[in-house]
Amino acid sequence: MKVFVEALGMASCLGPVIPACAAFRANLLRPSPSPDVDVAHPGDEAPRPVTICALPVATFGFSGVGRLVVLACEVLKDVGTRVDLRGLGPETGVYLALPDPWERGLDLGEPDATEALRVEALGRRVLEASLRNMGLEWPGPRCFFGGGHVAFARALHAAQAALRNGGLRSCLVMGVDCLVEEPTLHALADGRRLKTPEQPVGLTPGEAGAALLLTTERPAQRSMGEPQVVLHAVRLGEEPHPRGSDRPSDGRALAACAEAVLAGAGALRARPLLVSDHNGEEGRAREWGMVLLHLRELDASLGGLQAWYPSIGFGDVGAAMGAVSACVAVRGLQRGNTPSSVSLVFASADDSGRGAVLIGTTAAHPSRGALP
Repeated sequence: MKVFVEALGMASCLGPVIPACAAFRANLLRPSPSPDVDVAHPGDEAPRPVTICALPVATFGFSGVGRLVVLACEVLKDVGTRVDLRGLGPETGVYLALPDPWERGLDLGEPDATEALRVEALGRRVLEASLRNMGLEWPGPRCFFGGGHVAFARALHAAQAALRNGGLRSCLVMGVDCLVEEPTLHALADGRRLKTPEQPVGLTPGEAGAALLLTTERPAQRSMGEPQVVLHAVRLGEEPHPRGSDRPSDGRALAACAEAVLAGAGALRARPLLVSDHNGEEGRAREWGMVLLHLRELDASLGGLQAWYPSIGFGDVGAAMGAVSACVAVRGLQRGNTPSSVSLVFASADDSGRGAVLIGTTAAHPSRGALP
């Protein structure tokens, strides 16, 4: 059973999904100085603001859970420009990817609660407030997923299974996160993880929300020549040497996820575009380089593939990284801006979580970057 992408939406420093993806492809950036946090390095005469990728207007004045609610509402507004959200009923599930609230300085859950329970507590607050603010009522199932960069891949995996098992007609799979608030910025600075002029190896914190509306019913074509996009496969894995281990990752776990989705999709009609969540940190760069080597060893045709890096335009947006990457991939496929009719989206968390997602146009649409 095919799972189609019916609609998508985004809230980001570059705007909603259509202008944001266009700006990303044009390499138009919108970084800004943090109004709350300065960082001083040895030799600096005075502290300097941290560079962030924040929404320009919508989240101003909001913090904590309220800021995540604003991000979710903006995503729902964007999705609502393409489909009637009020027409979705109990056959629609909501699968939401979120950060661990403790990592964002949010005091949610009991002291001995697991990460899953904390994420669920945060998810219920964010989703209920967002739906209430939007005047929406969806009695369908609601599921919440943590896991940093892999959280959205986990949500997609669960949603795809629910759709293929016939329990649901559609699923809204969304990720929201914010790394630009003071507690998170201080934690990143203390860990020397921020990108600065003196430390080019590091990440730029961002905030974003993004979503895919998935369905098993072939969506109506909204514009002439725009192909329909299918979610082919999602695979999850575990890295034995995550961040902080005594040895670096050799990339095998992430490459194995990619190999699994490619094998599950059968014979590809084109060499895939790679969409990586690499954020500029040294450990991720090493792992990504090893992944590229493993893919080339797997199949010589997978060498020298073109890659996109959404964090260049959106910053590192944590649990929303997979959602933003998926939207960038889908929009590129819809517009024909990708060098291929297939996109392979990678997810690598700070912990052991790894994932890969394969998205492509339907077979009826002419293939780009076709294999000989």
